[in-house]
Amino acid sequence: MTIVEHEQRRPSSRVRVLGCLGIVAIICGVIVVGISQLRHQVQLSEARSKAEWRQKFFKYVKDGDSSALVMDSKLLPMLATDVDCQKNLTRIDFASTKIDPSDCVYVADLPNVNSMSFYCTIGTKDLLIAARTLPITSLHFEMPDLAMESYLMLKDFPHLKNVRFEHVMDDEWIDRLKSELPNVKIDAPYPRSQEPGGAR
Repeated sequence: MTIVEHEQRRPSSRVRVLGCLGIVAIICGVIVVGISQLRHQVQLSEARSKAEWRQKFFKYVKDGDSSALVMDSKLLPMLATDVDCQKNLTRIDFASTKIDPSDCVYVADLPNVNSMSFYCTIGTKDLLIAARTLPITSLHFEMPDLAMESYLMLKDFPHLKNVRFEHVMDDEWIDRLKSELPNVKIDAPYPRSQEPGGAR
């Protein structure tokens, strides 16, 4: 091949390279747009599922159930602003959920609630603060997001009779709560001293 022929072929090679790069760029763009749309569809699907779930459990309580399983923060205002739910609801179980501070306050508008449980719940302290005006007699905790000192607020529940902890508790705090709440039955079956390698 002569130098002239080589020079004549070089532009076509560049064109092919640029064409390949353009195709790659287009494919990458399509993938990015596709992932974005897929993420949006997943979010819409999750939102629909949550809305359906909230409506189902709202209807249970409105139709006469006395307990509510709360796994979505927005169920609280639905329950608290319905007259039938206010009358029927006596127990709330919070499970594997994060409760927004703005929704916690609605607990205070459920005047007949006397029992609450918290399983892996974020927002427990705000919920307890809102519930202090309720006739709470029973509280159940399993791995909530509470510092040990926060349990001392249980003294603010004048009707409280029973508290159960379904997680490991330091012995000193079990003893302190029993001392601070002499009229409340403190059920803490998992003291740290009885755990393997635990010490009082």
